[in-house]
Amino acid sequence: MFCRTLYRAAGALFAVTALTATPALAADAWKPAKPVRLLVGFAPGGSADTLARLLAEPLSQRLGQPVVVENLAGAGGNIMAYRLAQSPADGYTIGIAAAGSMAITHVLNPKGTNYKPTDFTPITLAAVQPNVVIVNKDVPANNLAELKEYFQKTPTATYGTAGVGISNHLIAETMLYKLGVKVPHAAYRGAAPVITDLLGGHIAMTMDNISTAAPLASQGKVKAIAVASLKRSPQLPNVPTLDEQGLKGFDMPTWQGVFAPAGLPADVLAAYYAAMQDVLKQPALVEKMAGLGSEPVTGMTPEQFGQFLEKNRQQWADIVKAANISLEQ
Repeated sequence: MFCRTLYRAAGALFAVTALTATPALAADAWKPAKPVRLLVGFAPGGSADTLARLLAEPLSQRLGQPVVVENLAGAGGNIMAYRLAQSPADGYTIGIAAAGSMAITHVLNPKGTNYKPTDFTPITLAAVQPNVVIVNKDVPANNLAELKEYFQKTPTATYGTAGVGISNHLIAETMLYKLGVKVPHAAYRGAAPVITDLLGGHIAMTMDNISTAAPLASQGKVKAIAVASLKRSPQLPNVPTLDEQGLKGFDMPTWQGVFAPAGLPADVLAAYYAAMQDVLKQPALVEKMAGLGSEPVTGMTPEQFGQFLEKNRQQWADIVKAANISLEQ
C-alpha cells in the first residue's frame, strides 16, 4: 500500500533524474566559509539523529568546514522545522527531517502550525528504513494475533512514539485501526525516552525504525512482533512481517531527507545536492547504514524531491482520513 506507492513514486523520479536535472545542479562553486549547523528534530539515539551523525563527518570533509549536529527535540520534529524555517537561507543551517514535520503535520493540523511546506528548500531524499513493532519483554504476546488479544484484554496498556504526528505514530495508528483495537498513545520528545519507558514497562509497545529495534530485539531486551514491510529484514530474519500475519499489503517505511530554509540560492543548493550525492555513495557510509537496516537513496534532485513530498502528503492525507486519526491521539 503506502510504501509500494512511495517506492514507485521514488523509482519513477529516479528513472528520469538524468533527463530532468537542471543546469544549476551541474555546478559546485559555492563552499561554506564557516561551520554548518545540521539540525535534527529528535533527541540523540533515534534514526534521524543516527543518520545525521553518520553524514556529518563525510559531509564536513566534502564541504571543507565542520558540520555540527544540533538536536532540537520536541513536538515530533516540529520545533526543529520551525527553527529551520526561521533561519537565514545562506547555506549555514540545514536540517534532517522526515514525514512527520514535512508531510504529516500539515495534514493533521493545516492551520495550527507556525510554519508551512513552502518555508523550506528540499535538497534530496537521503534514506529509508523499515519499521518494527516491538513490545516490552513481559508483554504476553509473541505475534500479532496475541498482541491484539493482549490489548483487548488490557485497557490500561499504552503505546508510545517520539511525538504526535510523526510517521511512526501514524503507522502504529494505522496498524491498530486495521486490527480493530484502540490503544492510548503516549507522545515523547524523542526516540530514546520511548525506549527507556518501554524497557521499564511504562508502555507496552512502540513502532520504531529497524536501526533502533533490531539491536534491542537481538539482545533480548524487547520482543519484536512484526516488521512493517512486505519482506523480512536481514537484521531480524526470524521476525515475520505484518503482511505475513494477516495485514495484507502493509508496507510503511520511514524516510529522512535534507532540507534548507526557503529561498536558498541556486549555487548553494547545487553545492549541497552534489555533496550529498557524493557522501551517500561512499562505500563506508553505505556499509554503516546497511548495518543499521537503513538504505541510502541517491539521485533524487531537489525538484524531484519536492514532487515526492507532494505525493507523500496526499498519501498521508488518505491514511489520516481512512483511520480517523487526529492530533489528540
